[in-house]
Order: sequence, then C-alpha cells, then structure tokens
Amino acid sequence: MRYSTDLPDLRILPAKSLLPHEYCDPRRVDRLSQRIREDGLLKNPPVVAPIPDHESYVVLDGANRVLSFVNLGIPHIIAQLVSYQDSGVELDTWYHVVAGMDIHDFEKALTVVTGLHLQDCSLEEARSALVSHKAAAYIISANGVRMVRNTTMTFKYDTTLLNNLVSVYKGKADIYRASNDIWEIQKPYYPNITALLVFPRLTPTDIIRAAQSEEKIPTGITRHIIPHRALNINFPLEVLEQESSLEEKEKWLKTWLMDRMAANSIRFYSESTFSFNE
Repeated sequence: MRYSTDLPDLRILPAKSLLPHEYCDPRRVDRLSQRIREDGLLKNPPVVAPIPDHESYVVLDGANRVLSFVNLGIPHIIAQLVSYQDSGVELDTWYHVVAGMDIHDFEKALTVVTGLHLQDCSLEEARSALVSHKAAAYIISANGVRMVRNTTMTFKYDTTLLNNLVSVYKGKADIYRASNDIWEIQKPYYPNITALLVFPRLTPTDIIRAAQSEEKIPTGITRHIIPHRALNINFPLEVLEQESSLEEKEKWLKTWLMDRMAANSIRFYSESTFSFNE
C-alpha cells in the first residue's frame, strides 16, 4: 500500500521551460486561458518529465494548460514531476474515431495528402506492418482496411505524414479517442463514424525529440498513464503571478502542502476510476 504521506512530486517551474511534444489546439487554449483567469486557480497541474542534459521539461499531459499560462503572462506554474524510468509511468497510443464527416469528402481529402500511399490489406496485416515500421498508420472504414505505407522509416517523415493525415479531418469532423481498432466495437458507440485511424506506438525518445523540435506530434495521439496523479489542487494564481523568486514560491508551496495535510484535505484513491464530468 502507498503511504499516505508519499505525495506526488509537485514543483513550481518557469512556464516557458515546459515544452509540449504535440501541437496544441488554439481554440482550447483560448477557452482554458479565460477559465483559468476567471477561476483564479490552477486546478490540475500538468505532468512533466525532465529532458536529459537540459534545464527544460517535456510536457506529458497538460500542454494546453502550459500554453495558457504562457499566454496569460504568468511566469511560473505548478507541475507534477515524473520520469519515464518511474515505476508505473507508461506511454501508450490513442487512436482517432473520426465522425460526422462525409465519407466521400474524407476520401477526396486523402488523395491530396503529400507522401500518402495507401494499400488495401487485412487488419492483421496492418497491425503487423505498424509494429515492423512498414506502415506509418492504418485506416479502417466501412470499405475495409488500408495501411499507410512508410517509405523512408525516419522520425521526421513519419511525423510530417501523421500531421498531414490528421489535417484531413481536423477541424472538419468530430474526433474521439479510442483504445482499440475493432470497427464492429466502435461503430455502435459512434453511429456517424467515418473512419478509425490507428497510429504507431511511440517511444520516450520520440516524445523528447518532438519537444525539442519545431515539428510536433499531432494532438490527441500520445497517451501517458501516470500513477498517483495530482488533481484538483486548486492552487491560487496570485502566488504564481507574484514577482517573488522561484525559491520563495517553492517555500510557499511546501507550506501550502503541509497545511493541506493538516486539514486532512488530501485523499489517495488506489482504485481505477471512471470520471463522468470531463
């Protein structure tokens, strides 16, 4: 059993030192910036991992929150610090259920994607090709399965191709995250489903490289599983906005955490949980 005093590693860090590995959604950033300013609180801290040999961090989850702080001109942010070497930290992949887009418009948009080569195949062939890097992704629709051929097998090319592929439906369709590639399972939940896009499993090295690169991974693909996640901390913005030093703010955070402990305000739930109000 985890000790109740073994708290998440919360740090106050310069907001600009937190580097996203995926593209952010400007509309979500604008809405989130407004909500953060209205609430006057940081509710859920982003999760970050240190970049080796750098004074910066890669954002594993919460990139829109980080960019909101930067846009608001708030110099510091509380983040939960983890490491890819930590027990329980996992890097997985979300798939995209594309819904509400006419299938003919979808197929037409695919024809103009630079570098896109599609090949009809079975689901098992697509899965095998993705694992062996012979495919950069695969697409499932009512018409069958097609793998997206990977011709150069380099990170930059794959990243560019994935962004071009996502641009086919981003902003034109509803996008839902899925964790399986079974069309028959997904379709009943999304009656207006257009296609199911399945992406490769990336590595921590890929994530860090993307954070340091100009070209990011498409949003909503990487899935970081973080044990002992810190949520609903409701930390006041006024402290993070102060012109005082980082060291002074860190002392304030430690005192604040001890006060929360003394008030019996911190709860640790070891059960797997479904949240219905996200």
